Amino acid sequence: MKNTIKLFSVLLLSSFIGMGGCLSKITTVNFDYPTETTIETVALNNVGPQTFGESVLTSSLKTELEKNNTSLDLLDELKLKSVVISFTNDSISNFNDIENIEFYLSADGNPEVLIASKNPILDNQNSISLDINNSENLANYIKSNTFTYRIKGTNSAVLSAKSLNVKAVWNIKASAK
Repeated sequence: MKNTIKLFSVLLLSSFIGMGGCLSKITTVNFDYPTETTIETVALNNVGPQTFGESVLTSSLKTELEKNNTSLDLLDELKLKSVVISFTNDSISNFNDIENIEFYLSADGNPEVLIASKNPILDNQNSISLDINNSENLANYIKSNTFTYRIKGTNSAVLSAKSLNVKAVWNIKASAK
């Protein structure tokens, strides 16, 4: 009888520990949050390192979190998953005269941070997927009402003004309500 009670106690304790892992999976929300913007570049008459352009975005993160049964105050982690830059409505433009691209994020009260880049850029591409350079939790940036995407890089020839489409996908982890 004594051994049966010990065995039952061990099994019961193991069950509670095992359920703790299940409960954290049930109470955690994990989803992707896409952002998209157009960055208008200026004509660049000099070659070398340049700022190509920037775009200020209004965050819809609060709405997306609410759709997924969570909120800003329950946001645990927000990390960049992917960035694709392409020419808008221009199938003949390519990145041939651009050697590298750096993609930055900034927001009120937070310093500008490099989050993705591509170096080198291969010729004859009109769309590029950037390499993610930042594995930090960037929740404080996207929690702001507005945040800024900035594109910098190095050009090897004079560039005319263009429109760039930027699609960034963020991975969100938050506690459920």
